[in-house]
Amino acid sequence: MLSDRHQVDELPHINMTPMVDVVLCLLVFFMAATRLYDWEENEFIVTVPQVAEAAPLTAAPDDLVLTILKPGSVAVGETIYELAPLTNMLTQARERYEDQGVVIRGDANLNYQDLADVLSACDKAGIRNVRLPVRPRENDPKGK
Repeated sequence: MLSDRHQVDELPHINMTPMVDVVLCLLVFFMAATRLYDWEENEFIVTVPQVAEAAPLTAAPDDLVLTILKPGSVAVGETIYELAPLTNMLTQARERYEDQGVVIRGDANLNYQDLADVLSACDKAGIRNVRLPVRPRENDPKGK
C-alpha cells in the first residue's frame, strides 16, 4: 500500500528551463554572427557566364483585349483606337514582348469585314497569338 501512494505523489514532469536557456543562447549567437544588412552586389567578384540568346526573366504580360465597337473603331481597355493607331500600339506591344497575345471580342452580329480588319492589324504588327472568345448556344441542349 505504501508503495502505491509513493508512485502517485511523484508524477513525471519535464523541466523546460534548460531548453529555453539553450534556445535563447542560440538565438543570441545567430543574431550576433549574422550581418543585419543586405549584401551589396559588388561585394563579391563573380564572372557571370555568357549566352548567345537569352529570354527576359519577366513574366508574360496579360493578353490585350480588343473590343470591336463599330467599323474601324476598337477599344483596348479605356482607350479607343482607329485601325492605323491600333496597328502602331500593337507593334509597340509586340516590341516589348515578342509573344504578346490578343483576345478579339465583338458582338455576335458583327460584320466579318470588321473582324478581318482587326485581324489584319494584328498581322501587320506581327502578333500571332490571337484568340476569339465564344460561348455555347443557349437554345441547343446538346451543345452543337
